[in-house]
Amino acid sequence: MNEPAQPGPSRISYALPLHRPVVTWILLVAVGLMFLVETLTGGSTQTEVLVRLGAKVTPLIAEGQYWRLFTAMFLHIGIVHLGFNGYALLAIGTELERLFDWPRFLAIYFLSGLFGNVASYAFSYNVAAGASGAIFGLIGALAAFFTLHRERLGAWGRARLGNIVFLIAINLFLGFTQAGIDNLAHLGGLVSGFGLGWALAPRYAMDPVHLRVVDRNQLSRYWPALLLALALLLASTVLSTWAHRTSPRMELFQGQQAAEQENWEEAASKLEHALIQDPALADAGAYFYLGLARNQLGQPQLATSAYERALELEPDDSASHWNLALTYMELERYADARQHFESYLALNPDATREVQPYLDQLDRLE
Repeated sequence: MNEPAQPGPSRISYALPLHRPVVTWILLVAVGLMFLVETLTGGSTQTEVLVRLGAKVTPLIAEGQYWRLFTAMFLHIGIVHLGFNGYALLAIGTELERLFDWPRFLAIYFLSGLFGNVASYAFSYNVAAGASGAIFGLIGALAAFFTLHRERLGAWGRARLGNIVFLIAINLFLGFTQAGIDNLAHLGGLVSGFGLGWALAPRYAMDPVHLRVVDRNQLSRYWPALLLALALLLASTVLSTWAHRTSPRMELFQGQQAAEQENWEEAASKLEHALIQDPALADAGAYFYLGLARNQLGQPQLATSAYERALELEPDDSASHWNLALTYMELERYADARQHFESYLALNPDATREVQPYLDQLDRLE
């Protein structure tokens, strides 16, 4: 006589505690309003507008404008950039805020955004803006959540983790292969977001009295992780600032600033020292500023050397052609002056009225 089969253990599923997303929508409104401000003040693709409104500008941060590490998260460069980041924030942000609650979501968003911008500040001199570092932080935090709970959430959780890993891989690939993408900010945000997500992620437990799932991970447990993140941010910012302030690139920037402020002695000194220290920094703009400073200091021979070097690097630099022509006239090298006036005119055909008086004067002098 066969024994009746014993029933196997049954599995009971309980809903996870979820939260209504609110902060995600506030952030979307904030970046949208800032894009409107960018548009109204000159355009979101204009470098001077981005710099004025708080983009990441490495030399300015190194001089003390640390607030740019924060404000850069709210600026975007063009409507496509805004649209891509806005959609990513809506899709990923709402999911993470539902799982983590708004205070933890906000901590991850801003801290990972700051880590992303500090990584970009440490290793890049390109002007940068965007919420990408913060958004990659949210992706990293989601990856940490589904890694932590992949067994408990079953096949759905493992599939969701696989989708997130694929999303990360695709975005990093695009970042490394497409020009104009600040992949340093992406990596900084992703790594910090994963670490913060692991520390701040809900730790689920069963409440046997009310028969529901509760989150045991409260501020009293994860505040050391927040303090550590702040300490790492501070330390990396200080180290990056020290490195920048002693770099030739920073001296080059200061020299160009001094020239724009008509502090000619400082401009000539800093520009020459930077170019000697690191010849790889040489570009037409640096030598143009150096030539301008030497002109203003009454050193036309040194000025011609600088302008000639600028034209070697960029033969179509019309400003250098113009200034070099004037300097050659001062040195009574009239044939050379004529050559560069004619080169300037070839580059600027509408400048005949401006150039012709000098050509007429050269006719009389030669």
